[in-house]
Amino acid sequence: MTSIDFLNKVHKILDSQEYNLSYSPAKSKNFMLYCNGNFIGGLFDEALCFVYADSVSELLGQPEPVYRGYSSTAQHRMLVIPEEHWAKALKLLYTEKFDWSRLVYDITYTSIGAAVVEDFYDENVVFLRFCFEKELLKKNPLDRYDRILRMVYLNQDLTNTGKNLFPELLDKFLAFYDRKGKTSLETMLKRWYTQLEKEYRNHIEG
Repeated sequence: MTSIDFLNKVHKILDSQEYNLSYSPAKSKNFMLYCNGNFIGGLFDEALCFVYADSVSELLGQPEPVYRGYSSTAQHRMLVIPEEHWAKALKLLYTEKFDWSRLVYDITYTSIGAAVVEDFYDENVVFLRFCFEKELLKKNPLDRYDRILRMVYLNQDLTNTGKNLFPELLDKFLAFYDRKGKTSLETMLKRWYTQLEKEYRNHIEG
């Protein structure tokens, strides 16, 4: 059994504009827990439990998982979260389970039609190579012949720096209309990156 007081305590500490919590009844007067509409765990016998995630397990020192759920037959592998780790564990869990799989760039979707993809292909080679050289992408997106290995990139493909700089650099790249003008794409990428990196550092330091 989980009391309303404990539920209110969890909600007060963890609910925010970024992480919107909601609940549904479970067996023995406990509660299933959702974040931004996604199932993340539950409140069981006055304890907060999150569905198993490698990053959360590492944070807690790799404890033995428990099995909790809506009923005796609907059980999920979970981790019991000590109160001092509630906020950090929620952030790690949400990043691993949901943010990592968020789409950040689909070349084929952006460039509709085979002819457009072909025209845009070489510029994407330049853009992706630049992002890898600046350590915004974890893995080299090109093979040794400069052919693009993947057309779709998720949040989990980005480095920590890439998660902050890649989306804005991509926006500038896609909006670059002077593709056949006097200024090369390589030059513009360097300018954009320098500007974005400076803004990012000022934000961190400020």
